[in-house]
Amino acid sequence: MLPERYSSASEDERIKALHDYNILDTPTEYEFDNISKLAGLICNAPIALITLVDEQRVFFKSIMGTSAQDVPREISFSTYTIEGNDVLEIPDIALDHRFDKHPGVCGHPYVRYYAGAPLIDEQGYRLGVIGVFDTVPRTISREQKDGLMILAREIITHISLKQKSAELDAKTRRFEEMLNLSTVSPEIHCILDYNGRILFINDAVTSILEYSPEEATGLNMWEFCNKEDISRLIREIEAGLKKGTKQFNIDFRIISKSGVTRWLSWNMVAKDGRWYTYGRDITENKRVENELMKLSFVASKVDNAVVINDANNHVTWVNAAFEKITGFTLNDLRGMRLGDLISGPGTDLELLEKTRELSRQNKSFTVDLLAYRKDKQPIWLSVYNTVVFNDQGKVDIEVEIIIDITDKKRAEQEMMQAKEQALQLSEAKEMFLSVMSHEIRTPLNAVIGMTHLLLENNPKPSQVADLNILRFSSENLLNIINDILDFTKIETGNMHLESMPLSIKALAADILISLQVSARKKENKLELSIDERIPENILGDRTRLYQIFINLLGNAIKFTSKGTVLLHARLERETLTEAEIYFEVSDNGIGIPQDKLSYIFETFTQAKTDISRKYGGTGLGLAITKKLLGLYGSEIQVKSEEDVGTVFSFTICFSKVAGMDNAVAVLPADIESFAGKKILVVDDNEINILVAGRILGKLGFELDFAGDGLEAIEKIKCNQYDLIFMDIKMPGMDGFETTGIIREMEGDYFKTVPIIALTASTLQDENLKFKASGMDGHILKPFKPDDIRNVVSAHISK
Repeated sequence: MLPERYSSASEDERIKALHDYNILDTPTEYEFDNISKLAGLICNAPIALITLVDEQRVFFKSIMGTSAQDVPREISFSTYTIEGNDVLEIPDIALDHRFDKHPGVCGHPYVRYYAGAPLIDEQGYRLGVIGVFDTVPRTISREQKDGLMILAREIITHISLKQKSAELDAKTRRFEEMLNLSTVSPEIHCILDYNGRILFINDAVTSILEYSPEEATGLNMWEFCNKEDISRLIREIEAGLKKGTKQFNIDFRIISKSGVTRWLSWNMVAKDGRWYTYGRDITENKRVENELMKLSFVASKVDNAVVINDANNHVTWVNAAFEKITGFTLNDLRGMRLGDLISGPGTDLELLEKTRELSRQNKSFTVDLLAYRKDKQPIWLSVYNTVVFNDQGKVDIEVEIIIDITDKKRAEQEMMQAKEQALQLSEAKEMFLSVMSHEIRTPLNAVIGMTHLLLENNPKPSQVADLNILRFSSENLLNIINDILDFTKIETGNMHLESMPLSIKALAADILISLQVSARKKENKLELSIDERIPENILGDRTRLYQIFINLLGNAIKFTSKGTVLLHARLERETLTEAEIYFEVSDNGIGIPQDKLSYIFETFTQAKTDISRKYGGTGLGLAITKKLLGLYGSEIQVKSEEDVGTVFSFTICFSKVAGMDNAVAVLPADIESFAGKKILVVDDNEINILVAGRILGKLGFELDFAGDGLEAIEKIKCNQYDLIFMDIKMPGMDGFETTGIIREMEGDYFKTVPIIALTASTLQDENLKFKASGMDGHILKPFKPDDIRNVVSAHISK
């Protein structure tokens, strides 16, 4: 610690002075080492050193005769040396108990003598010490002490010179940097005498005046000035000098070496018989200023409103169009915020506040706002706000272009209403088709179901042909209804593709088997060509793919006689996660005229007028096929020639089934008998109950029936059923409500008994309601025996 006579203020000043010299923690410097050696020679001492004393430690600037070691400042010789102005001499250190714990005293090199002189700079600050040590007690002469003091002053002189040299270097660098800056600056920097003669000028003169600095030096600056501006300049400068003005900011035109006229903005300062000036090229600014003047003239004439605000968002100017659109004049608005005057009861104040926040952040914006005219009539305005900044990057003005979009908004509202009406019509259309399909499917259920039962019940040979005609006609009618409903679901966006594992090879084989009867009737050969590289399993919608191929192959069979229909599938591309497959359905039938190829995918359209009469069909099959492929992101292509044949082709990219590349699809075992299993059929239609009962009875089930939801609930409370078929459309309590009540009953049986919906509706929201109400699945009316078998096999163990 410092002795008490040193105040903290003087110590802080001493420490600051020491740090300002930048001599702490620096590498070894031979100048200081030479002085240390000289001190040792003068005092005939084996150890000599130069130390600097900072706020916490003693730093060895140079040391000779021993190695440097850390010494606590409070027990250091340097601390006590800088207390005085003269040499501190300790003839026998062993007798001075202040240094008993000094590591150089109680350890190597075991010093016994010390003499040191303080390093005092020109301001009187004691920076450190030059001292000598010996290992034996002794003294030095007065001349040797004077030598130490002279060396101390030499050290201070060296330190001061070094500092001044560093400062001079820094100033020189700054001067060079300023000179370089003026040299590379795009602005002209020059020094003129009072007559305007150029004494110095930077390189910018070349790009602006087309002279080199050497050529321009000695020329008169006023010689470059546009003659029309000289008299104005002289008047302004003389008037300013008479008033004592020493600094001027003047714009004037100069003429370059090649005769090009430029506008320069000059800052000029008069000092000591010189003009110190710099000029900035503002030719572009002047051009923009001129353009703005033209624009302001245009703004006053255009039909769109123009509003100019100051930096605080207060109106300073509006054009005539604004007054015409809003009824407000500049006197109404001047000094006010535009939004405060044009807002009203219907204005979106939150949106208005957001625009003001953007203005506060100096951001431009575009907004549509319901405003009010001066006569309180509502008006829709589209406001385009632009922030204009000055040269300092501060907001100068805000310009707002305002367009009256009342008619546009009215048209948008009418369009929204029309869209809403269209959605309502679409929903009504879908509901109508769903209701009609339900009403048609219900009797069809009886027709198709009873036809299948009669065919399975050993009919007379004479009845088989009639029953087959009945089955064909009813199923054809069902296909027509399905086409119409599928097309409606696609059009209304209610059809979604499933993504389930399936085998393309198995699906293609099943389809060809199901079409063999139709092909044989037309004496056609039905062939299949499958690329063996196609993965065994992919993810897709089996039902929709089946529908696509049935439509295309069915058409090919229908329009071909005694020919060949081919389904070809080829792997186009395969990755770790995807397989892209090319499909082609070709025939050598009647073909399609070239001028009709663009029409065949339109709804209710056939290639020829007599096609529907001769071959049947709704004209929806290809339209549905195209839209189903669209759900897969695929486009169908067609090539055809009359009396030669037709080729339909498309490509679908399927996701692969992880871990199932080599798996083999396993088909469920056929159900022969479910003797002892009990099923409840809930339906208010006696025909449906009869058909379902006949089909289920043949499978060996024990059957029970309920005509409505309440009766079903009572029966379920008293009996244990293995499965429940639940009709959806029933008077009073419908199937959804009945199922919900069953699922809420206490007991595991009511929570787990399989409940399958019987429905003739294809509405998408009803499909979603099946799961929501607790149903385990659904079967669509009219159902066939195979449909019933598949459902019960999935939910009941034999």
